[in-house]
Amino acid sequence: MGIMLVLLAYIYDPADWQHYPDFNEIRNFTADAFHTVYAVTSNAILELDEQSNLPGKVYTSGQRLPTPIHLALFDNDRHYFWIATEQNLLYTFPVIGGFPSRIPVSNNGSVERIGLDEKYVYFDFGSAVTAINKYTQSEEQASPGGNVTWVYSAPTSDIRDKYPFLAPWFITDIEMYPFNRVFLHRTKAYVSAPGYGYIVYSTQGWQELTRYRGLKTTGVHSLFTTDGSLYAVGLNGISELSFDEETFVFHRFDNWGTTKYETPIWSKGAYSKLRRINFHKFRLIDDYLFLLEGEDAYVLNIPSGKLSDIVTNRWIYDVDFHEDTLFFATDEGVFYTSLPDEIPTPLSDERTKLTADDVYGIVRGEGARYFWTGRMLVKQSPEGWKYYTRPSYLPAPQEAIAGRDSLIILGGEDGLVIYNPEDYFERRLTKEEGLLSNKVTALHLQDDYLWIATDAGLQRFDLNAVLP
Repeated sequence: MGIMLVLLAYIYDPADWQHYPDFNEIRNFTADAFHTVYAVTSNAILELDEQSNLPGKVYTSGQRLPTPIHLALFDNDRHYFWIATEQNLLYTFPVIGGFPSRIPVSNNGSVERIGLDEKYVYFDFGSAVTAINKYTQSEEQASPGGNVTWVYSAPTSDIRDKYPFLAPWFITDIEMYPFNRVFLHRTKAYVSAPGYGYIVYSTQGWQELTRYRGLKTTGVHSLFTTDGSLYAVGLNGISELSFDEETFVFHRFDNWGTTKYETPIWSKGAYSKLRRINFHKFRLIDDYLFLLEGEDAYVLNIPSGKLSDIVTNRWIYDVDFHEDTLFFATDEGVFYTSLPDEIPTPLSDERTKLTADDVYGIVRGEGARYFWTGRMLVKQSPEGWKYYTRPSYLPAPQEAIAGRDSLIILGGEDGLVIYNPEDYFERRLTKEEGLLSNKVTALHLQDDYLWIATDAGLQRFDLNAVLP
């Protein structure tokens, strides 16, 4: 059955997004003349909320930000950033619309620090300092004076001597790496640590105000929510994002269930399994957690802590569970079985689209079930079978699938598409529309929020911004 989908455009609006980018290495902090502080990473500049000190608005290459960034300094007079990239190129980047502008300079070395005064921006290349007139953006002969504000590529020196009140926190946190940058702005100190995130202190007594731990899970392949937290599952462990605290706690697979690290209560009964790192997908459905490992599916009954396993002899892409029936989407079609241990039986549809071929995902709807084959969407309901064509845009390969009813979200190497063939609706999202990266690795739909894992971090998108 062929249908015509309506492909509509979406214009990036920061109010629709919540960003949790990769904070493994903060290049530097910078600030305006008031209370706004920015954290600069290699692929993004993040505006930190004045009250919570948490990441808010984000600028990425989707907004034409030059990357990868080596250093960036905010210019309050001109309302843009002066940026030095890792390729030793210099740019201005406006915060309110417009395009970045490349600044030609006679020196093409690596920038060690950027300075700013009322008239000039200074790029210090170590062996020489180049002055750029802020208003003409041309190179002039000028030397930095004593009123220049600097940001540095090198870590803050003598941290223990300059900021002795940081030492107790450094000693007590087992996950903490050494501090490498301290940035003072008005009454706050912003402290970064590679592989961790950042901490914000009040400089009046050095009381800790905010501790932001970044996403440390690598290769995120699964997302699910339970008990007031989001869990991002990857190759090395699981990052837990508490919705109340909006900060991550990292649970390593190799230490799972030991006394060294606290582990989530839902994992009771699967400690030994979770110390393995070869699962390719987790699915939480009702009171059951399904751990998929190639041709095997391990089923954890969370209330009882009982773990069982089912062998299908087929590669399992996805599962769905309803009442006592478990459905498998595999590389040889769809199978179903009753828990705990019946032999899987092939599911036959009218056109045999779900047999002997890849079926990548299952989405449960109200009184219906939807199967994604990579070429079409197949609907199973008490009224029979229906078949819908694929969207006009399709990420290839599709690394992630989520949805509800006939609303299907597909993510992969070139962003994601939100697709509802029953409503003739299609919407594509890429970096230009707000994604941290076009490489989408996992998706999860929580009410009207779409959680998106990419290779550059985690995001939450309000679907009400695009749904008709």
